[in-house]
Amino acid sequence: MSRVGEFCERWRGFRGGRYYYVLDNGYCIPIARYAVRSVKKLDEVCYYVNESKIADKAVLEISSSNSGSISIPEELVNKCADLPYLTDLEKKFLREWYEYYIPMLRSIKDIATKGIGASPILQSHLEVKYFPPKYPFSFFISYSSDARLKSFEVLTREIHEVWISLRILKEFTREMDYVQFRQSSAIPAANIGNYSLWYEFDFTPHTMCEGIIQYYCGSFNVESCREPLPPWLLQLWSRAQAVLGKSPRNLQGLRPDIMLIQTASSCYDLFKSPTLSIKLTIECKNFDYEYWTEDVDNQIIPYKEILQPERMVVASLKPVPQDVEKRLKSLGIEVIDNVYPQGAGEEKLIEYVKQVLSST
Repeated sequence: MSRVGEFCERWRGFRGGRYYYVLDNGYCIPIARYAVRSVKKLDEVCYYVNESKIADKAVLEISSSNSGSISIPEELVNKCADLPYLTDLEKKFLREWYEYYIPMLRSIKDIATKGIGASPILQSHLEVKYFPPKYPFSFFISYSSDARLKSFEVLTREIHEVWISLRILKEFTREMDYVQFRQSSAIPAANIGNYSLWYEFDFTPHTMCEGIIQYYCGSFNVESCREPLPPWLLQLWSRAQAVLGKSPRNLQGLRPDIMLIQTASSCYDLFKSPTLSIKLTIECKNFDYEYWTEDVDNQIIPYKEILQPERMVVASLKPVPQDVEKRLKSLGIEVIDNVYPQGAGEEKLIEYVKQVLSST
């Protein structure tokens, strides 16, 4: 009688998830397709497989920690000729992975020769032995197309933002040190002459600058601070309440992708200043316009009204409809599309940034 093997998966995306695949004639097939039965155990789903069915096949275990770091047998994954469970939409995004995101990953490594700090999922794609990875790792979340697409969206958005940031830095920095791209960081990613480039600077009180509000206020209650908050922040929150109808206590997600401001070595420098002069904000969009059409009114225009940057630009990987571009331009927001490696908008964006930073 054939022995039965147990393979227990944990369906948590890439935050503590675990999945098994069988490499079968070039196809990576979820272990579930070989199971004679399955049993739900607490937070796991266990599959029972006759070992004779997989005796001559490689079994791949793909897992992640709660922090998002990934363990993946990359030399085997790259042998997968196909992932047969992908939907038509996922296959479309896989073509875009080859066309846009692998060139971005290559460019990131070429520019940042001393390395970068980024999210665990992006670091995993940059540090694989067999670079570049044939598939985005998110496509190995076997149980749900929705989970795969959500993870892919988060990953590719970060790739696009980091690549744009590094392309800008490359134009102004002869030798680039290790660059840290961390959401809500207390320090800028880098300084460019008289300006600092901040990556996803967070104006939300409970996450801003790694908890700087708690230092000033003893808690995240901004109404009971033991030290006065800078006037520019109070003014910004006041505009946010007028535009979004949210008090600072309820404010979430006010986080420009890329922000260039006067030189500051840390958030503590900013909090010592009575003013915040935002030279430029860049909002990055990497999907077709139909995917982010609601962001025009719910994010882009409100950011312009709340942050009041001197200049603002939307850097889109895909083309933006002319009527949308015209409307945003009438509000003082530029649009540059086709922003990807060797795309028509790559040099156009760089020249735009140069012009902005050279103006007084």
